[in-house]
Amino acid sequence: MRLTRRPWIWFLRLRHRCGYGVHSPFAFGFITDVVYERTPYYAFRELAGLHPWWVRWLGLYPLTCRRMLFRLANFVHPRTMLLLGDRPIERQYLSAAVPSARWIKGEAAGDNAPDFIFVAHELLAQTADFIGQMPANGAMVLEGIHEDNEALRLWHSLQADSRTGITFDLYTYGIILFNTRLNKQHYIVNF
Repeated sequence: MRLTRRPWIWFLRLRHRCGYGVHSPFAFGFITDVVYERTPYYAFRELAGLHPWWVRWLGLYPLTCRRMLFRLANFVHPRTMLLLGDRPIERQYLSAAVPSARWIKGEAAGDNAPDFIFVAHELLAQTADFIGQMPANGAMVLEGIHEDNEALRLWHSLQADSRTGITFDLYTYGIILFNTRLNKQHYIVNF
């Protein structure tokens, strides 16, 4: 993960800032209350110790991304979580958000299907295995959806998949919410 956002990417996505142009009450609430929430949560002080002092002091991008993951897990409040890839700091943030959640192995299925999945960029090809298992209240976070053409192609195919619900493109992360009762729509968020 980069330490800073690329300024030109942020500028190109400026019109998608803070939920501008979003007419769905659910999506607007999600963008303002989860993605852009700036209130310090109960575990942020303890989790800040996972980052070097200069990342905390400058408020660099990895810190803001991981805090957004914390808020997302807190919003979804899953019973079971799955982390695909070697991301120990992300795992600690997700564990702190929902301490009661059970972590499961990658081959879990059926009754052990996860409610929340974080997929590291190098394992994006494995996401298709879990799409059919996700419950209606589940969420999936894909890291690095704009890193290369293959990841972007996968992201677009997941958006078009009938089993997925609302998707949010945060450039660094792609978030899929599997609630198909809501109108399927794709949102670009300048995060």
